[in-house]
Amino acid sequence: MKNAAPALLALAALALAGRVEAQENPYDVLGKALMPIANVFARDASGQATVHALVLDAHLVEASKLPPELQGQAVHLALMTPDAVLVQAPIAGEILTVCRDGDSLWATPGSKIQSLLEPATADESEKKKKKRQSEAAKMMGPLELPVPQKDLVFLPVLFQVADAGEEAVAGAPCRVLDVQVMPELAKKLHAEDWTARLWVGADYGIVRIALTGPDWSGTVAIDKLAFPAELPDATFQPQGTDVLTLTPEQIGRVGRK
Repeated sequence: MKNAAPALLALAALALAGRVEAQENPYDVLGKALMPIANVFARDASGQATVHALVLDAHLVEASKLPPELQGQAVHLALMTPDAVLVQAPIAGEILTVCRDGDSLWATPGSKIQSLLEPATADESEKKKKKRQSEAAKMMGPLELPVPQKDLVFLPVLFQVADAGEEAVAGAPCRVLDVQVMPELAKKLHAEDWTARLWVGADYGIVRIALTGPDWSGTVAIDKLAFPAELPDATFQPQGTDVLTLTPEQIGRVGRK
């Protein structure tokens, strides 16, 4: 039995090491999951935006206050810093595309987008008009996170993170995290009542996100999340002839009828 003691100790140590790895600190898991996304918005040593890209394909698993037929519908996002982003999603039975490329904004099919725009009224209040103008100015600025560049390395500490165990998604084991923005930042982002649950795969890729707000909740499955060095210019150029050129103020009015 004495000769077996070292072997038993070694097995115990291996088992403990495996247990520790399985129970990796949830803040570390969140950091490894978020950093590839945060790096897309990184700036160089002089503070200038650099070219990085992100491509996301996802589909809606479930959502409250949305028609049942939208369940399973796909969303496509292509983004390239500092100032290009394209979103495609099904709305009113058609695939709508809205894109910003530098200082230009366009959408297709233009006729459908036009019908979704809330018309500006002559008696619009000055307060509402200024709010729209402020939102438009922010929209046309560089694509960036609402976190100072120097704080990106500390990104996980901006959240309250709780371990929610493990769960398989499509047969693959995932770590489940309950995440909420720290109160001070949540107030700045007007997200005090929002929480998120993340399913993080073994490679630290986020495979599912569930968001819960004061009067809305939804779950999205991530089908693809890639970080190419850059995207071709054609990604952000319209196809076809039914193209509507937009102003930033109009973007804020889509779907508000």
